Amino acid sequence: MSQEKLLQHTEEEPQSYAQQYQKLKFQTPTPEEQQFEVKDQQKEELLKKIEILENKLKNTIDDKPYSELIRILIWEALGTAFFAYGIVCSRGNDVMLSVYLFGAIFLIGKITGGHVNPAVSMSFYSSNEISAFTMRVYWAAQVGGAIAGALAAFVIVGRVTSPYIATQPIEWMIADFCGEALGTFIFCLFIHIQVHQQTQLTDNNLIGIGIIATALYFGRILTYHTGGCLNPAMGVGLGIFESLQDGNWDRLINIWIYIFGPFSGASLASEFYRSVYVGLLPKKQ
Repeated sequence: MSQEKLLQHTEEEPQSYAQQYQKLKFQTPTPEEQQFEVKDQQKEELLKKIEILENKLKNTIDDKPYSELIRILIWEALGTAFFAYGIVCSRGNDVMLSVYLFGAIFLIGKITGGHVNPAVSMSFYSSNEISAFTMRVYWAAQVGGAIAGALAAFVIVGRVTSPYIATQPIEWMIADFCGEALGTFIFCLFIHIQVHQQTQLTDNNLIGIGIIATALYFGRILTYHTGGCLNPAMGVGLGIFESLQDGNWDRLINIWIYIFGPFSGASLASEFYRSVYVGLLPKKQ
């Protein structure tokens, strides 16, 4: 090919490409191409549905190895037993209760997170931070630890006492339920604020535990009529042990308040933290 023809060919080639692009751009898709487009849209919609389903089932599938679950079971039981023993020994003193909680979290916090409370575990489950199976492992450890702590207190102190609500007018029962829920709400909200890096009040571990223990102190102030349990494991574990001790099972008739009140407050705390609190404060970089 001569040099003139070569130059002419290279000058015409971009124009031919441009013309072909314009033809393809405005060309009506063939039935086969339309079929592929429909399939691509269906595929995208299916992927979106799968993603939504995965998010809904996220906290029902456990991803922790069994070795870690066993470690949680053992250490959470020990920490809860220590706290239960402290509750009995404190005899309702708010300051001493907060001190024993501080000690329990300090001992096992880096191993299990230091929940020592089924309501706290429920709160982390509600925010999709632990699975349903892991939450049940925490619950088993906490109830077992509460009973073990009560047994230790019985052997050492000689008697176990537990929070108790006598049957009374319905308005008082509702007030007691709301008190347990509100107290647990405040307690769990401060836990979420402190344990999440974007909102934590301090980087110092000891001060952080102190803030959580102080939150328990103020939460109990709102529940003086119920004894400020804020912990289903203590309500159940200590209540069962004292009933065995005295042979009086009637005292458990209103134990539902110590179970569903804290659980309700904990679930509301996780939702409030995610939906309201985080949105109102600037996130840390």
